[in-house]
Amino acid sequence: MTRLPTALLLAAVMLLGMAVGNPVHAAAPPDDAEGEDTGLSLLRRAAVAARTRGYTGTQYVTAWGRSGSFSLVLEVRNVPGQGLTVHAQPSGRVERVDPGTPAGNMAAPSEAMLEVLARNYRVVQAGGGRVCGRPARLVRVLRPDDTLAARYWLDESGGPVLRRELLDGGGRVVHAGAFVDLTLDPARGDASPSRAAPPTPSPAAGGLDLAEVPRLFVGGWRFPGVLPGRLELFTAHAASAGYLHLGYSDGLSVVSVFIQPGVLDEERLRGWHPQRRGGHTIWMRDSAGQETIWASGGHVYTVFADAPADMVDAVVAALPHEPAPGLWTRLGRGAHRLLSWVNPFG
Repeated sequence: MTRLPTALLLAAVMLLGMAVGNPVHAAAPPDDAEGEDTGLSLLRRAAVAARTRGYTGTQYVTAWGRSGSFSLVLEVRNVPGQGLTVHAQPSGRVERVDPGTPAGNMAAPSEAMLEVLARNYRVVQAGGGRVCGRPARLVRVLRPDDTLAARYWLDESGGPVLRRELLDGGGRVVHAGAFVDLTLDPARGDASPSRAAPPTPSPAAGGLDLAEVPRLFVGGWRFPGVLPGRLELFTAHAASAGYLHLGYSDGLSVVSVFIQPGVLDEERLRGWHPQRRGGHTIWMRDSAGQETIWASGGHVYTVFADAPADMVDAVVAALPHEPAPGLWTRLGRGAHRLLSWVNPFG
């Protein structure tokens, strides 16, 4: 069996609580009368529960791309204060996820990430349902043109997000997954997590990490604060290994951009496939289109994404590209070294 890409596993970890099986294209139920006021607060409570409540469960996650899909079964265990442990099948890979990182943010968004979500979308309550036998509240995330961007099913018993669907601009479900079983640890204290007030926002809990930006500009780095799709810069830092890491999010999706001085060693890109985009050659590694690499202007650009393919395409097109692919040379080990150094969502 083909080994599942590491970045896909990490993206799947980010997509805790998505739909099981094939994508669902049916319209969601009408909004409740109070939906406009309660959607974001319900999502906030679920995020708090995902960070502060212990639980064990099994999830099924799927990502759909242009030419295929990937699916994973994840055995998860959350221990408050220690993080989330994810055991992926059939690879057997085990990952420990810190809720304060972008990987954790998609399962338990920080207040900063929820603020980004609120700036870019409307979050409305839209009825109820059941997921893995548990009562759930449905929350819809709407774009400015009122098209559906995401659906969340939130545990009514004070647990985490039970199911999540992310849709592209054409209304197609592109990331989906859900708990197929879930066991919550007993709630601590007298207050129900579903009714508890959100904690005071903390930069350490997945907030903005932009303190290094002025020093990066002084050092000659140039990068946009916003990318297509309303993706806002939330982290920027230069790694000791010599590459720049930029993280962007619209509150639903995360795109990580890595920039390293050097040239692309195409001969080391085993498992990657060249594609022509806008007159340029880029390399992609998985059919969901979430891993992309190319060279331009003496730098190697690598994009890892948990986002719809149309958003990833727009991001890649907005970043620098050489006017002629023939300018690339096969010197150095830029791509190989970068891919061996980075954990894109860690």
